[in-house]
Amino acid sequence: MGWSVNPEYKEIQGSPIKSYHDVKTTQATIKELLKDGTPDWFSHPEDYKNFAKESYQADKEASDEMVLGYKMENQDLLTNYKARAVNIMSTAAFVQRLKNNGVRCFAIYNGLPQTVGLWVVVPGKTGTTVRYIAFMQVPAMIEWSVLDLDKHGLPAGESYRGWRTVLSMLVRKEILTEAKAHEIFGHPTDSIVSRRYRQTLWTYRHRKENVTSKDGF
Repeated sequence: MGWSVNPEYKEIQGSPIKSYHDVKTTQATIKELLKDGTPDWFSHPEDYKNFAKESYQADKEASDEMVLGYKMENQDLLTNYKARAVNIMSTAAFVQRLKNNGVRCFAIYNGLPQTVGLWVVVPGKTGTTVRYIAFMQVPAMIEWSVLDLDKHGLPAGESYRGWRTVLSMLVRKEILTEAKAHEIFGHPTDSIVSRRYRQTLWTYRHRKENVTSKDGF
């Protein structure tokens, strides 16, 4: 034809498939598998899929039983979206309320989908510095964070970020006092939903290292 993509091209001698696969052995193996007729796993694949699903579920339940002791206290309350998704506030309004009360802050995209990072400008001994506080969900946040669980039912971060969690971080990072935080955003209800948030602030207030609830839920 007068041209070639590869002038050094040479025709492959024999069958390239046979050079890499032992066809005779493969055929013999298939014949052995089918000698008593078509196997059930081939003719009724759905039955075996269901069996596999049931076996997986049984294994998961057994695995879940083994890790029950590692679940977080009051975990059922922390994953109750309906109870925790109250008093929704836009993230912009949350930041603006801080600014209106003398907190020099700003929010910028932090690389994670639907989240921004809250930063605060603070005076330091060697000059003004910028301090990272926490991530916030956009465009709005519910009041109480909702705990996310992994396939074993164990804590795996947050499925929703609550603005009370951000508020607790502002207190713990000494941007706001607890009294000032509640003056700006209101006191939490004295209910079981707010228990972990109140425990978190109590722990910080008393600086007791043996108290484990330090996460703002």
